[in-house]
Amino acid sequence: MADNKYRDEDLVFLCAALHAREAHMLTPELADRMLGAANVSEAFRILAECGYPDMTGSDVFALEDKLSEHRAEIYGEISAVPSAVTVVGMFMLKYDYHNVKSLVKSMGSNENATRILSASGRVSKEAVTEAFITGVRDELPQELALAMSEGVGTLSRTSNPQISDINADRHYFMELLSLAKSTGDEIVEGYARLLIDSANLRTYVRVMCAGKPASFLDDALFEGGNVAVASLIEAAVNGAGISTVFTGGELENAVSLADEVIAGGRKTMFERACDNAVRLYADQIRYLPFGKAVVLRYLLALDWEMTTVRMIMAGRLAGVSPDTIRERLREAYV
Repeated sequence: MADNKYRDEDLVFLCAALHAREAHMLTPELADRMLGAANVSEAFRILAECGYPDMTGSDVFALEDKLSEHRAEIYGEISAVPSAVTVVGMFMLKYDYHNVKSLVKSMGSNENATRILSASGRVSKEAVTEAFITGVRDELPQELALAMSEGVGTLSRTSNPQISDINADRHYFMELLSLAKSTGDEIVEGYARLLIDSANLRTYVRVMCAGKPASFLDDALFEGGNVAVASLIEAAVNGAGISTVFTGGELENAVSLADEVIAGGRKTMFERACDNAVRLYADQIRYLPFGKAVVLRYLLALDWEMTTVRMIMAGRLAGVSPDTIRERLREAYV
């Protein structure tokens, strides 16, 4: 159901609260303090300054569980405002599809996937698991149910988890764009289209690096981005280069690195540029006082914060050097 019946003015108080919260979020300086902390316990204490629960003594699995609980709590608080529900749902969506992909792939590996399921989706991980085991999927959102059913069929038929994942991602992007459109906010919709463009750019580069035929892109790219799928396929067929179809915009830096990667260069900078494109997009929202786009920006900042926390703390727990962790971090939203 469309939620553009809500006015941006309905979000005034929530957005004021979110702007205030941003002042207490993890900053690059605090992240660097966590990296330089004498031990893991001290790093956890620094994190507590940003409003996180005490996670001292946590291993990697406990860390993930506590981060999921923290995220779910924040999502719940924001969703208490009706006009913010759809934007929050867009962020919860990816965890639903992560859970479906994990369960489907467990068929081929005979592994128990429940340990890696996320509690941050719209549908509880218990409900998703039950739907997977019983085959009764009427209670799942339509696209999610289709992704699960088609994923099971695809994996049973092909034994290829990559094809199953692409199928699930197609449903994810379809639902994401549908939700974004339903907000009636052009900035929120533009965010969804940018994610599709970014996914298509990464896929194009992977396919070209693997030396696969351009025809492979027919089933691997997703509709709905700013760049037409047909244009990407034509560029691959003609060998024209990706820069002929991606011109300007937040992905410009990633596009400039794509040809280097295809020629055999390192992928690290390219992947960072793709991730940072979303941060560049969010910059245009920085000074908006209220509206669904402000909720979007806060949730993007939260995503960056929690990803950064996970990378730092999981790395510290595993004994990875601070310099190695630092190389993997993405540019901050705050």
